[in-house]
Amino acid sequence: MLIMRWFGPRCPVSPEEDAWVASSLTWLMGEFGRGPLELPPVRPADLVPAGYAGGVQEARTLLDAICLRMGVDPVRVELELHSREVPDGHLRLRAGHPVIGVAFGHAADPVPLVATIAHELGHVLLVGDGRIKPDRPDAERLADLVTVYFGLGVFGSRVAVRCPRRAPGLTLPLYAYALANYAWQRGEHAPDWLGELRFGSRVRVRRGLRHLAYRAADPASAHSL
Repeated sequence: MLIMRWFGPRCPVSPEEDAWVASSLTWLMGEFGRGPLELPPVRPADLVPAGYAGGVQEARTLLDAICLRMGVDPVRVELELHSREVPDGHLRLRAGHPVIGVAFGHAADPVPLVATIAHELGHVLLVGDGRIKPDRPDAERLADLVTVYFGLGVFGSRVAVRCPRRAPGLTLPLYAYALANYAWQRGEHAPDWLGELRFGSRVRVRRGLRHLAYRAADPASAHSL
C-alpha cells in the first residue's frame, strides 16, 4: 500500500489549499444547496451571442443572464461602463444597490466581462447578503469559487490563464483544482466541457480529477507524498 501511495496521483495543490477548497465547497452546498451543481456548466456559446460588440445594452443583457444563473435578482444590480480603465472591474453601493463598474475596453471582450460580473455577483451573494464579513481574508478567493459553484468557472479559468499569478483571487492551479472538485461533485470523471478550457487548464483539471479518484479509492493517500 505504501508503494501504491508513493506512485499515486499527487494532489496538485498544497494541503492547505486542498482543505480550503473542500471545506469551502461544503459550505457553499450548505448555503445554496446542490441545485447549482445539477445545472449544466455555462459555456461561452451559451451566454455570448454571435456578433457581440460590447455595447451597453449587450453588456446589460449579459449581466441579467448571469444574475439569473446565480440566483440574484437583476433589478438589484446596476452596471456602469466608463472610459476609466478598471481591468478587473469594481463593486460599490449606490442607494443600497450594488453597482458593478467596468471599463468600456474591458466590456468589449465577453469572456473576461462575464468572469468579472460573476465574481462581483459572488461578492453580492457573500458580503451583500450577509453570508460573510467584508474583511474576511479569503473573500476574493471565495467569490471566485462561487462562480465555479454556479457553473461559470470556464470564464474565470480563461482569465486566470491570462493572469496566472493574479491575487488575491484563485491562482491558475487553484482554479483548475476547484474545477476538478466541481466536476467530481457532479459525478463527472471526464467532463466534455473541458474542451472550453485552455490546454494547460485542461491538463491541470484532469490531474486534479485523477487525484480525487485515487483518494476516493484510498482515503489515507490524500497527502502521503
